Amino acid sequence: MSKITLEEKKIILYFSEGFYEPRNNDYLAVEGKGIISIEGSDLEFCTVYLFDSVGNSGQFSGEKYRLDAFIHEFPHMDFEIIDETYGYNQSKFSGYIYEGDKMKECTVDIYHFGNMKYIVEK
Repeated sequence: MSKITLEEKKIILYFSEGFYEPRNNDYLAVEGKGIISIEGSDLEFCTVYLFDSVGNSGQFSGEKYRLDAFIHEFPHMDFEIIDETYGYNQSKFSGYIYEGDKMKECTVDIYHFGNMKYIVEK
């Protein structure tokens, strides 16, 4: 993910390298730039967790942001999404964010009532 923007009650996630689509027990690159449009978001319950270290166990430290504050502090980013989780009115994106030569774990939690659309701009 390269950028997140807010438009009224819609959150837009931008992907400079597009998406990968699961097909026949494999993942195929979808050509074109991709975005995810998430409608009906409630910013009071949208958060980002940015952890200072990378690892599977042990103590950790980091920072919790409101999504709008995170967008202000990180207007452009290099966020590699490793896992997506969906549940009752919630979407989570977990992976690694790169800041120069530093890598941190990151989780973006989005609470929403509307549709989530994957859009490819060819």
